[in-house]
Amino acid sequence: MWFDGYITTILQRDVRMLADLEKVAVLPGLLRVLAARAGGLINDSDIAREVGLTSVTGKFYRNILKMMFLNFDLPPWYRNIGKRLVKAPKGYLTDTLLLCHMLDLDIEDIERHKPHLFGHVVENFVATELVKLLSASDIRARLLHFRTSDGREVDFVLEKADGSVVAIEIKKAKSVNMNDFKGIQLFAALAGKDFVGGVVMYSGKEVVPFGENLWAVPFHILWQ
Repeated sequence: MWFDGYITTILQRDVRMLADLEKVAVLPGLLRVLAARAGGLINDSDIAREVGLTSVTGKFYRNILKMMFLNFDLPPWYRNIGKRLVKAPKGYLTDTLLLCHMLDLDIEDIERHKPHLFGHVVENFVATELVKLLSASDIRARLLHFRTSDGREVDFVLEKADGSVVAIEIKKAKSVNMNDFKGIQLFAALAGKDFVGGVVMYSGKEVVPFGENLWAVPFHILWQ
């Protein structure tokens, strides 16, 4: 009930302070589409098509939601190197519980009854936690993502102004093996001397080293 009232206030009253939208009624549906696509590459044409808007209008409406602090984009990491890298941003919702509400998910039952969505929710949660930690930290770094044209990826990249980078991969499993570091290892090879280290965050309880500058780290580290 609280989220229903919150969304109504934001999308029907507060939005009008920013813009006079002709199709304001599509905003809840647009927010629901963004919730379903959280953690995925942003394709404004596909998103707009799902809610019956043109690509240009859909992108404008999505940016209105960003101005209301309901969603945010994660830019790609790329450099002028030989391998083709994806340059599209990824999208997330600012509040993971709002994401669950928009998708009609009971957060206490997701892992047990809808495990295919658990990783989706966890990745969004980690994204929002990293944004908060960076905003409160003395370390100035950008939060990015990494993906190649053939689909190899790292969920999150932290890049400082000097070019040094740390890679973070998200796994919902309670154990980690070396295969889970494949994306990080590719990223490390491309980043070269700028690569500082790589982390696979998982549902376990211990910090486990996996070779030089590679670690498995439990999610609970985020709030400790």
